[in-house]
Amino acid sequence: MKIYLWGTLSVSVAAALAAWQWNIAPVGIAALAGGAYWIVIISLCVVIGYWRQRWQAKHIFAQQRDLHGETTVEWSAESVSFRSARGSSTFAWSDFSSIVKGQDMILLRQSDALMNFVPTRVLSPEQILSFPDARA
Repeated sequence: MKIYLWGTLSVSVAAALAAWQWNIAPVGIAALAGGAYWIVIISLCVVIGYWRQRWQAKHIFAQQRDLHGETTVEWSAESVSFRSARGSSTFAWSDFSSIVKGQDMILLRQSDALMNFVPTRVLSPEQILSFPDARA
């Protein structure tokens, strides 16, 4: 959050200096416009990133057919395990860069290109609540 405030302040100062140098608008209005512009651009980037991640996860799931079979998922305070007809794997929670709980799925991201999915439709409300919100 601190970096966003510094960015807003920097863009506001730059806009105010430009307005003062070239006499194109009142300095205060230019500073407010610059700060507002920065906040809007950053907000758009965050929203677009959120929706892109959601789309990307669904797209990769649709492409990777081996994910469509039955998989057993078990988790504890230390790790999460996946078992299917193709094999099994266990990951410590610290192996995940992020854990995103969505309405349709829980997404366990190991990197930008490698992730595990747990569809929420197969979990009870208690199981969804017991699933960790963030990496350990």
